[in-house]
Amino acid sequence: MRDLSRLLDQVEGQYFDRKSLWHGPAGDRGLRKRRDVRDQIAEYVAAFANADGGTLVLGIEDDGTVTGHDYPAEAIDDFLATPQRRLNPPLPPGERAQCQGHEILLFEVVAAERAVMVTGDGYPRRAHDQVILESEENINAIKARGRMESVEGEMAPGATLDALDLELLGRARDGAGLGHLCPEEYLEERRLADMRGGKLMLRKGALLLFGRHARDIDHANAGVRIFTVRGTERLSGDRYNVEQAARIEGALPTVIQRAYETLNGLIRHSTRLHDLFFREMPEYPTFAWQEALVNAVAHRDYRSHGHGVEVWLYEDRMEVRNPGGLLPEVELARLKRRERLHASRNPRITRVLAELALMREQGEGIPRIFEEMERSWLRLPELEVDARSFAVTLRNQPILETPDPDWVRHVQSLPIGQRQRRILVAYPRGSFTNGDYQALNEVDRDAAYRELKEMVDLGLVSAPESRGRGARYKILRLAQKDQPTLTPYQSIAARMDQKGHIQNADYREIFAVERRQARLALGQLVETGILVRSGARRGTRYYPGPGWKVWLRNSSHNKGQK
Repeated sequence: MRDLSRLLDQVEGQYFDRKSLWHGPAGDRGLRKRRDVRDQIAEYVAAFANADGGTLVLGIEDDGTVTGHDYPAEAIDDFLATPQRRLNPPLPPGERAQCQGHEILLFEVVAAERAVMVTGDGYPRRAHDQVILESEENINAIKARGRMESVEGEMAPGATLDALDLELLGRARDGAGLGHLCPEEYLEERRLADMRGGKLMLRKGALLLFGRHARDIDHANAGVRIFTVRGTERLSGDRYNVEQAARIEGALPTVIQRAYETLNGLIRHSTRLHDLFFREMPEYPTFAWQEALVNAVAHRDYRSHGHGVEVWLYEDRMEVRNPGGLLPEVELARLKRRERLHASRNPRITRVLAELALMREQGEGIPRIFEEMERSWLRLPELEVDARSFAVTLRNQPILETPDPDWVRHVQSLPIGQRQRRILVAYPRGSFTNGDYQALNEVDRDAAYRELKEMVDLGLVSAPESRGRGARYKILRLAQKDQPTLTPYQSIAARMDQKGHIQNADYREIFAVERRQARLALGQLVETGILVRSGARRGTRYYPGPGWKVWLRNSSHNKGQK
């Protein structure tokens, strides 16, 4: 029997989405219109098929609460048959399932070989947690390029199930909620094998992911090499200063874990400012370097046998390099703007690594690396790309040389964005230009202007007295640390007053919690009438509800609540 518990807490992303079958406010909810449900099923199933596959479940709320439905049997039969009736070419129907005493609807979608159309409504495609419309030509071009470029889909002649680590495979199967499948069925489900004439034919992706021994993986450089450099530059001859710390080979999940362990022993620790206090911290945020490493392993070009993933540890920086430039649909400028872009040479590998909880959903990694470096008051990551490779560089120097913890603590309490806080910390007692803001936060001139204008309007900095590139913004007394520090609840109230609403990102930033914790906490505030929710996914906004002011007043006496 299938384990459905993962559907309750799983984060919506590239391979997963859940929808309610009800609408309306709490206490006055009704079933959604049948036509709307059918349209949504057709759109999302086609979108998953036009990308890398995925799971759509109906009958579960955004916060993971199972609410099922109250439709008659004929309506449910109609819903389940939608992929057969509305899509061209037709796709398999959905299925009923029981979860916490409610009936839910499941649509397990595999990636289609060619573009799938919603009759009359075009070609949707899944991109991270969004559905976008593409042309048939673009979708087919992406799929054709994937077939030509991806090693994971090539057959591995002569390889058998005996070559795989079945314990590791079992963990991946359980992580996907497919523990009821036998190994052969799971490999077929994830397009890592085919059954031909009653015989299981493995693809190379199965060996890369689950190979029992390095010798079972037909690739000279599928692992990770780690180097340490004494100094800030590589030297040669008598001054040679490079030492290879490790060469790690084997199944990719095992390679990633062993690389984590090796790097944990090499990365230095020091007393640094983090989350407003001086603490013993690694020189690079753990999530940032781990995400850079796993992204390199997951998205590298496995056609290149001459080069592998390399990690270089210098005195002042860490470089993570992998073979293969960016795919055509991924632009470097958009990565630097922290856009969540979905594209992978190895969608089968990335999906399994996500189900093993070794990597984030596609598109989240680079933005989170930027966010972690930003929160740790370090220089933002540097991204470098050419036709043959991609590199992420993390530097260990903080943006401020002599941090004043009281000042930083005050700046962190201000109802402004993290980029705006960084400029106040980097220039604590002076002035700065629009160009300084752009360079520090890696944003364009227009974004810098908008965010600086917000600071001027809030009275944190003065408007420039002159115009031009040299025009300077001066930090005003309202931003000085002798002003009272705001509590988290005062900060969230100030953010609400400033924007008229708050979002998940505001709650995460102010209360220092993860995305899922913020989502659950905000969901509880909605249920109790403290907030009113509007919108969906990344566009969800929370507005003051009837209990907002009472909650804020009571929270001042209960500062541990989150």
